[in-house]
Amino acid sequence: MRHHFHCTDGRELILDLRGRPLRADGDALKQAEAVARRLMAEVLISADWSRWLVCVHNELGEQIAVVPFPHARRVATPIIPLREWTPTLNRLYC
Repeated sequence: MRHHFHCTDGRELILDLRGRPLRADGDALKQAEAVARRLMAEVLISADWSRWLVCVHNELGEQIAVVPFPHARRVATPIIPLREWTPTLNRLYC
């Protein structure tokens, strides 16, 4: 089953349009944490990551989990607004 990992802080939204095939919903929780860590590493913004969540949806569009980002950290410089981040995957960024 394919799962989608959308990220939000309540204001910004990052939609995972492609999704990832996973064997079980338990794998989705591990993948959600990996998605959060990757976003924190790749997007260099001065942000309070503790407000961010990964919303996991199955291929039917049903939300199966909401996973908070791991321990928040701040990135000092350079600062790149989230809207200007160039995605490395096929995703739509608002």
